[in-house]
Amino acid sequence: MKILKTTSALALAVILTVACTSNPKGDEAKVSEAEEVTEAEGIEILVSSDEADMEFVGTKPTGRHYGNIALSDGSISVKDGKVTGGKFIFDLNQITITDLKDDRENHKKLVNHLQSDDFFDAENHPQVIFELVSIKSLNPEKTAADYDSYQDDMEQPSKDEKIMEIPEYELENATHEVTGNLTMRGKTLAITVPAKINVNDKGVKAFTNFSIDRTKWGLMYGDESKVDDKLKDKFIYNIVGVGFNIDAKAENM
Repeated sequence: MKILKTTSALALAVILTVACTSNPKGDEAKVSEAEEVTEAEGIEILVSSDEADMEFVGTKPTGRHYGNIALSDGSISVKDGKVTGGKFIFDLNQITITDLKDDRENHKKLVNHLQSDDFFDAENHPQVIFELVSIKSLNPEKTAADYDSYQDDMEQPSKDEKIMEIPEYELENATHEVTGNLTMRGKTLAITVPAKINVNDKGVKAFTNFSIDRTKWGLMYGDESKVDDKLKDKFIYNIVGVGFNIDAKAENM
């Protein structure tokens, strides 16, 4: 077994009170019933909990918030230059609201609200889990060596630059289509999203941007479909932006 140090940005979705005048637009995930996960082939690589997290962004008519959820456990499997599986578990008791990091009082209030039954119900469902089901190459004729030339293209913008791009939270030049089971608040659904993935002797680099409808997982607080909430401008857009980034460096891989 090999150990990877992974820098992960998962803008995984999750509900939030956020500030922008429109809901995030992007490559909306295809959502379906949870799929069976088969045992992955190849080498299982542990993902460092110190260097991986999940990021999210959400909006409402009067604001936007973005932040991250710490990774508590993770692994990714590789065989013959291809990712064959992976599982990432995020700890809802370790939420950071990036835009409120200098405002301790409001940071604590929002984190407590997100952890409450209004949102994630962290007391009963303390984890968000994403488990890979399948990965389909959108360029099957290309080899892992071909993808090495895309390294510069896969360099992602800084957090500040990414926030400026919202609500256009889309992914260009995807190399793969990824399907995985996403579990939040005790409900598991499969999502299919575009991604950039490159595997070589230096490790695994992957990135995805997409959007989901939070209400499909039972996060109903401030549901924009409620007319009363709309009239009060107190609703939260149901569509939230999500991103997942892995920059995994492997020694002697």
